[in-house]
Amino acid sequence: MRIMVRSLLKGILGVVTILAFARVEAQDVHFSQYNSSPLMLNPALAGLDNGGDYRAYANFRTQWPTVSSDNNTYRTFAGGVDMAIGKVTRFNSFAGIGISFEADQAGAIHLNTDRVSLTAAYHIMLDKRGDHQISAGLQGSFNMKSIDPSLATFDSQYDPTTGTVNPNGQRETFGRSKVIFGDAGAGLLYSGMVKGGTNIYLGFGIDHVNQPNISFMPSGQDVSGLGGERLYIKETIHGGAAIPLGGRFTIMPNFLVLVQGPSKEFDLGCNFKTALGSDARTSNTAIHFGVQYRGVFDAIIASTRIDFKGFSCGLSYDINVSKLLPASHTVGAPEIAIIYTVANKQKPRPGHCPVMF
Repeated sequence: MRIMVRSLLKGILGVVTILAFARVEAQDVHFSQYNSSPLMLNPALAGLDNGGDYRAYANFRTQWPTVSSDNNTYRTFAGGVDMAIGKVTRFNSFAGIGISFEADQAGAIHLNTDRVSLTAAYHIMLDKRGDHQISAGLQGSFNMKSIDPSLATFDSQYDPTTGTVNPNGQRETFGRSKVIFGDAGAGLLYSGMVKGGTNIYLGFGIDHVNQPNISFMPSGQDVSGLGGERLYIKETIHGGAAIPLGGRFTIMPNFLVLVQGPSKEFDLGCNFKTALGSDARTSNTAIHFGVQYRGVFDAIIASTRIDFKGFSCGLSYDINVSKLLPASHTVGAPEIAIIYTVANKQKPRPGHCPVMF
């Protein structure tokens, strides 16, 4: 088991090093506090939470409001509910189910992306003490993308003589302004408790395995007529650790890698957790501070969070350091994440669950 753990730690370092020079162009919506939207991160996380048997979460984010004329460049809201099923003994394997949603609006023509997902996972204990486990999950989603063509401005409306745009000029037409499609994803996660109470985890997820057609053209073809515009498969690699430092302090390094077609992104950060209360070992009250880097030269993310009696509230802000800085006027992306967990005291806790946030 020690050999496997060392290999996993080497693998985490290798992934971060190899992809540290990738360009930041990820396609799907995602959050800076990615561990606070578990069903969006990896289907294998359904029903897997260190704090309880039932979990509900919500996330809200706005990004680069000064880039667009109506201060609505990107606005994203997401949430979900999941629960564990079948915890009969302390160290038995168990299942998890969940439902989640995402709603994103981008740009002046209100490109809306809405998604509802159903997720199921199974968590297999690898040893009798319950210190190591493998989780696998599946996710099916219903999606709708839409635009408002009436808000668009086209080249045909531009008058080169006056240098102005005629709002009543000729407009282009779309075959359809709404696209509905289904897609599927899957995920795997290893989590383990190693020497000194240190917790580690490493996960892999894949989305849009059927590469659905998302073109707004008639019958879904692209402009060239060569075929439909397909949504790229997205691959997610994430991992981290929770390392106790004395009685009250925990250091929590973490990383995320996203690869979707030609778009790539990596995030590397660390949170510092301080337990509050008279007994730090059993207290569920804590305060967190963290910093994260999104490469290459995209953003520095500062975050804080407080945990209190099953409630967690996190705030973060993306400080833009990319070439978009002149357009963004240093205004980045504020984000809020809320999580509520409930533990069923009549059921035994599993031997181990990953401490991800």
